[in-house]
Amino acid sequence: MGRRVVNVMTVLLLSTLTSAAHECERTCVVGDTRTCVYEFHLQGYHTMGRACYDCPNTLSDCLREECVATDGVAKPILAVNRQLPGPDIQVCEGDRIVVDLYNHLLSDTEALHWHGQHMRDSQYYDGVPFLTQCPILPGLVFRYDFPAATPGTHLWHSHVGLHRGSGVFGSMVVRQAEDPHLGSYHIDSPQHVLMLHDWSHEFILNKFLDRYFYTKDDFPNTILVNGKGRNSAAELEGIVAPLTELEVVEVTPGLRHRLRFINGEGFNCPMVVSVDGHQFLIIAVDGDPIVPFLADSFVMFSGERFDVVIDANQTIDNYWIRVNGLTDCEPFGCVQGAVLRYEGAPEQDPTAPLTYDPTYPPGVVVNPLNSAGGVPEEATMIDLDALQPSALPQTVDKQFYLAFDFNKVNNTGFFNPELYPLNSVSDEWQINTPQLNDLSFVLPTSPPLSQPNDPQPTVCLYGEAPPCEGDFCSCTYVMEVALGEAVEMVLIDEGNIGQENHPFHLHGYNFYVVAMGRLGNSTSVDEVAALDASGGITRKLQDAVKKDSVTIPDGGYTIIRFTADNPGWWLMHCHLVFHSEVGMVAALHVGEPSDLPPVPQGFNTCGSFLPSL
Repeated sequence: MGRRVVNVMTVLLLSTLTSAAHECERTCVVGDTRTCVYEFHLQGYHTMGRACYDCPNTLSDCLREECVATDGVAKPILAVNRQLPGPDIQVCEGDRIVVDLYNHLLSDTEALHWHGQHMRDSQYYDGVPFLTQCPILPGLVFRYDFPAATPGTHLWHSHVGLHRGSGVFGSMVVRQAEDPHLGSYHIDSPQHVLMLHDWSHEFILNKFLDRYFYTKDDFPNTILVNGKGRNSAAELEGIVAPLTELEVVEVTPGLRHRLRFINGEGFNCPMVVSVDGHQFLIIAVDGDPIVPFLADSFVMFSGERFDVVIDANQTIDNYWIRVNGLTDCEPFGCVQGAVLRYEGAPEQDPTAPLTYDPTYPPGVVVNPLNSAGGVPEEATMIDLDALQPSALPQTVDKQFYLAFDFNKVNNTGFFNPELYPLNSVSDEWQINTPQLNDLSFVLPTSPPLSQPNDPQPTVCLYGEAPPCEGDFCSCTYVMEVALGEAVEMVLIDEGNIGQENHPFHLHGYNFYVVAMGRLGNSTSVDEVAALDASGGITRKLQDAVKKDSVTIPDGGYTIIRFTADNPGWWLMHCHLVFHSEVGMVAALHVGEPSDLPPVPQGFNTCGSFLPSL
């Protein structure tokens, strides 16, 4: 199961990262590829702990090494190397990334996913427990070893339980020696990578249990930028917010700067991003270059990345980078600011007020919430063009319809149909189940990727009748695709319960976004299929943008296409932690075991143990 960690706390203290840049954080040069080794130490931790001394009363104490101050509210978290976000990975295309993950948790397992890396020929390191690997037990270490083959702005995060929402995530940037957008900017600084994430003042497991087994909400309290910010919910919470540190982005007057935004949110909190007094050029989405698009704001959904170029052509001053949360971030008015600071400006906050505003700023917004565009002020992914020209064929080999929604079912994880079925309890005790095609996903009993000969009794296939207990159906839901087939997925957010949003992420691939539309507040697979059959859906088959994470308009659809040229077992799921952990998930199986590289020697194995009586 891996090698035992010796002298755990000594190793932990010696390996904690310092502020010094990693040797692989460099200017990329053709032919200069390196092996980039990182030690990740995962443990339970706490914000505003002893490492913070007198923070926030003494503001400099908030910047002490190993102090995780966030917005000044103390709470338990999980942390890698006692940092939030965890260590950033900044490498060059073609580098070899080696991450040794030490699990110091008392009882939880772990696995890390490298969001945006397609893991061609490295499928065993995609980081999905019981699908691509066995989870890493407490006290053990696991080595991830894969090439930095997909350039662009990406992230890494836990794929176990609720850990991503607890703090187990970080940025990952793969730069190119010959960047196709190099002429668009002067500066691409490692300090200009901005990880946005929502933040609850409760430990994430308590939040989950309070939501699904009690009667409380699942609303975050605020938003953080690179782990920094101020408590925007303080007034509603009846407290005075401490003056904690904000993230500062320093720019040089007269130069153009590349800023890399990453959305690592766990709750349903789409974020509107804008910069006071500045427009910007969007030059990449999810790491893939696009034809530069001038905008005033953009909306980010969980798992998405936007690269923008800001021209520092305004008066030398401080300007707000504003982040306003929508949907489940609205009840607490979640807003956060980072400071865009021109060289020569005073070290102080911008003079403009920073208050919550869920409306889009004047001008053009890209990627709006629950919209199909169609008006001059809104641009969806269909309105953007990939920098690399492409022409897709009219037909595909396989088509799948995937419907996302909440369902009122007797989920046996939350109800006992004999003692307290859903319809027998009052409304406040009822909880809806997020499902995909009316199914809740369950993980296999062993990883079919690395243990292909094991029986998989929980698997059911797309198009077949699933196993059900009454009105609740669950299985390891799999779509089978032959290697090389052209695939289309029609993603539908039925929207029957609430005005929600389900950002979709596919492992192992990026895909062309060829259509997006909204039929109303709600829809169905039959309605979307009928609309398509009548010629009511137009696909963009020329120069469509490529992404790995995409929003689905509530009461609408998003259609994606890709060629299944990467064999393996690939997860696809709603990227909100509660929804994915409850089962809004499916698996894509591409090719045969013979199409895969050999399982690494000594790779962990696992499975159930139920001998005959």
